[in-house]
Formats: sequence, C-alpha cells, structure tokens
Amino acid sequence: MRGEAEYRDDGEGLLEKPGDAVLVRRGTLRSVLLRCPDGCGETLVVNLDPRAGKAWKLDMRTGKATLYPSVWRDGGCGSHFIVWRGHVLWCDRFEEGNVEPSYDAAALERRVLEALRRRELRSAEQIAVELDEIPWEVARAGHALARRRLVVCGSGRQRDWFALP
Repeated sequence: MRGEAEYRDDGEGLLEKPGDAVLVRRGTLRSVLLRCPDGCGETLVVNLDPRAGKAWKLDMRTGKATLYPSVWRDGGCGSHFIVWRGHVLWCDRFEEGNVEPSYDAAALERRVLEALRRRELRSAEQIAVELDEIPWEVARAGHALARRRLVVCGSGRQRDWFALP
C-alpha cells in the first residue's frame, strides 16, 4: 500500500511497480488503485463503494491489505488473484510459488466449528462477518475441517459454504 489519494489521477502517480496499491478516499473509501501484479502495466480500479455497483471488501486489520472476493480481469491480461494480508496469491497461470500468509489456523478452526449449524450451509463470508475474521482464512479453516470430516462443504458456487454433518 503506497498511500492514499483523493482522485484516481493523483493516486496513479504513486504506483511504481506491479502490485503497488493506493486507496482512493473522498469522505469515504471509494476504490483501490492497483498496478496489475502480473506486470502488464495496467492500473486496475477495484471498487470499494457499494453505492457505485459491485464492491469488494477491504480489510486492513493487520496493517496489510486483504481484498475479498478475488480480482479477476475479464479483459486485458486476464489475470486472477487474491490479495490476502498484503500477499498476492495467483488463482491461475502463476500459482506455483504461492505462499499464504500465516495466521493461527487451529484457533480459527475451533471458532468456525462453533459458528456452524447442523445441515445449514453458511458461506465463509457470512461466518467471517460473524467472527470478525478474514473470509480467506475462514474458507481455509472450513476446508481443513472438511478434510477431517468434521464439517460438510458445499460444491460449485457454494464451494466455500460449510455446515455441521
């Protein structure tokens, strides 16, 4: 995160290398400007203001940016990635070498298990809001619990939804 700006033009001047980001704030958070991390050179505008249409959620609790959901470019270079605690994790062609940020997975798994209900699928995002956690981490905890057969996991569009068996 390279800083804040009031307008896009001001913020773009702060972006130097792939992965650099700037918050645009005019009274409230409006967007994140992000130099595409794949190196194509384009500036991505990630909307944070739900009044302006589909909006991502920004979490800065660790002092490092987390965006939810993933950023997927339909055009241009077509990159697809997650920004999680300041790390870029690739969802497509650059996946090899991804390193997830560290967090207390065991403690979070216990909290996620306590938040679930029998046979009622709940999304990682819903659970994250309830627990005041990062959705990517809740999803990872849910999948770890599912591998141990302590929870059931949805499929397809409900891939990151979980319930007690």
